[in-house]
Amino acid sequence: MSRRLPCPVIAIVGAGFSGTMAATHLLREARSPLRVVLIERAETAGAGIAYREQSDRHLLNVRAEGMSAFPDQPGHFLRWLADYRGDEALVNPAAFLPRRLYGHYLRDVLATAADQAPRDVRLDIVQDEVCGLAAGPSKLTLRLASGAVIEADRLVLAIGNPGPADPPVDDRRFYASPMYQSHAWSMQGLISLRRDDAVLLVGSGLTTLDWIASLAERGHRGAIHVVSRRGLLPRPHQSAARHLLGFDPAAAPPSVRALMRLIRHEVAAVTAAGGDWRSVMDALRPHGQTLWQRLPRAEQQRFLRHARTWWDIHRHRAAPRNLDTVQRLIDRGQLELMAARPVTFVEHGDHVDVHLRPRGRTGTVIRSVQRVVNCTGPDSNYRRLNHPLLNTLREQGLARVDDLGLGLDTDAGGRLLQQDGQPSTQLYTLGPPRKGALWETTAVPEIRQQAQALARDLLASLEPLHRDAGELRGVLSGRLATAL
Repeated sequence: MSRRLPCPVIAIVGAGFSGTMAATHLLREARSPLRVVLIERAETAGAGIAYREQSDRHLLNVRAEGMSAFPDQPGHFLRWLADYRGDEALVNPAAFLPRRLYGHYLRDVLATAADQAPRDVRLDIVQDEVCGLAAGPSKLTLRLASGAVIEADRLVLAIGNPGPADPPVDDRRFYASPMYQSHAWSMQGLISLRRDDAVLLVGSGLTTLDWIASLAERGHRGAIHVVSRRGLLPRPHQSAARHLLGFDPAAAPPSVRALMRLIRHEVAAVTAAGGDWRSVMDALRPHGQTLWQRLPRAEQQRFLRHARTWWDIHRHRAAPRNLDTVQRLIDRGQLELMAARPVTFVEHGDHVDVHLRPRGRTGTVIRSVQRVVNCTGPDSNYRRLNHPLLNTLREQGLARVDDLGLGLDTDAGGRLLQQDGQPSTQLYTLGPPRKGALWETTAVPEIRQQAQALARDLLASLEPLHRDAGELRGVLSGRLATAL
């Protein structure tokens, strides 16, 4: 009679890009028995919020040539596109493709890894939500919203970006109104908007550009008001020659003011020679984490207060097509872009008066709209984040928020730091939750590298379990031989 030997289990919470790639690398690199459990609330794994089924006007903000899921295979996405479209000639490496299409790619990447994994390495996708966790000396017990329980040896938090925070106002009652949409990614909210309704979008980043593109696609005729603290839009992508930095990032000054002065000097030199500022930003990209980690905590806080917005609009650039749409709507008087913040909301049955305080002024202006949509992007304050699993981890001392409140404290490999500062042997994370430590950790190039390194680290940590299983196998074989 055979006896089933224990198989290590790695549970991954979240199946957006971070979780999908962590699972993919585990399946590709495992050489011993392993069960990967990918837990995702949505119906489909591999898409997350960013790459779910949505309008084709919602574009990637990186060219196709830079979107490979694998750091060591830069042409992987392009080859997949050639197969998907049935003709390599239809693939434009410089194109900004629909986010929805990239979601199909990620699902295919995951399915291929599962199909090609060794027979004793398997993937289970569970549509559910982890609400609680109990940590034992060797196992983690995950409690799911459905009432089910999963035991795991390791847990990876791949929870992506938090949702947006409601704009701070004195009276928050309006946030319960049907005229307010707290999360821009609700397609039902977009569909329910009438074509002549006036709408106010809070925030002026990439999410807002997606919303404007969708409104234009649907033939929206109503006024569109876009407000943000500084009233700045992401800068457009544009081809730029490769540039070698004139300074060593590893020896850059540990001061925000001095660092910005150094970067501006570099940009001035490039543009004086007929080049483009984007080449400097692209050259800085591989060194972003180094530059961030060289700054003392006080300087990082100074960056967040004074330079973050300017950095973001130059670093996280937009597809030119979406910015062209914005400019067209501005030119015909349908769209207004304002540096302002909401002060209060006053409902009047069929509309709401939004009282706005323009930047640098003490008075307010009013815009009357039928819908207010929060497009401010991820909430950057983990201290106020209400997430059931994170709450449980913090209450049990298994995790802590980093000093800046941008994410979770981790060691260099992504292990969660416990309340006492010791790295966990069971809990890991990657991507946006590591923002406080790395800053540059929300885009494909950084996360794909983290996913690969994390998978290797996880598999190495399971080697003692495999050795124990091997010894057990030997004992059982010996007992069977004796019995015979």
